[in-house]
Amino acid sequence: MKRTTCEKNREAWNEATLFHRKARNNSLHEGFKNPNFTTFDRDCDDILIKKLNEIDFTDKVVAQLPCNNGRELLSLLKFGAKKGVGFDISDAAISEANELKAIANLKVEFYRTNILDIDDTFNDTIDFIFISEGSLQWFSSLNDYFKTVSKLLKPNGKVLIYEIHPFAYFFEPSNDLHEEPTLNNFISYFEKGPYSYKNGMDYVGQTAYDAKECCWYMHTMSDIINAIISNGLKIEKIEEYNKEMANNERVNNIEKFPLSYIVNCRKNDRNASA
Repeated sequence: MKRTTCEKNREAWNEATLFHRKARNNSLHEGFKNPNFTTFDRDCDDILIKKLNEIDFTDKVVAQLPCNNGRELLSLLKFGAKKGVGFDISDAAISEANELKAIANLKVEFYRTNILDIDDTFNDTIDFIFISEGSLQWFSSLNDYFKTVSKLLKPNGKVLIYEIHPFAYFFEPSNDLHEEPTLNNFISYFEKGPYSYKNGMDYVGQTAYDAKECCWYMHTMSDIINAIISNGLKIEKIEEYNKEMANNERVNNIEKFPLSYIVNCRKNDRNASA
């Protein structure tokens, strides 16, 4: 039986998570023993922390999809939410998330699932959804992805997307990671893919390995915006930054380009008058 793209990615992320754990050397497990510990402490997260501080999380249920190993969702709960829900396709990532949950002793539940297959019992139960860097590229159809986002949210529920700018993926090498970057081996901004990380996805330790096949997709900014508004979400603000999120050390003067962005949006209230 032919494996689906999602199953290939599941296997690839199970593999990558083991490299990430080794590179972190239990730093997250030690960190979450401290009630004040958060992973939102890197330079590029100054912007994110400011945005999160503007949101009232009191009595809110927050979710992240995908949530990887739960480190960001656990950190998000430190802003005052009453409960967290995380979804991810990787068995290894969810296993680690549950380990961190036990250490942090926070009210959060993690579910191993394809994001597009999240159970309908979660419909209209979430107040706030966080979408973080490196999330959207794994979905061939953003319309399907944001349909899931919309169905999970309560009316007037909010979404904050803090993502790698699609233009930054232009600098991903289409062949060998160690090739000298030229226009000929950059990814096309307009060709959807799928593409694959041939040397693995260890963005933590930067270890290259003979990776299992995975598939990611290029989405333009218009793809993202159209998928959002087509699924009952109202965009309230878009901001673009030159903050590096994708580890593009191969490119000189990378800060001259749009590298990250934030979108704030809200689910339309079905009961509101037009």
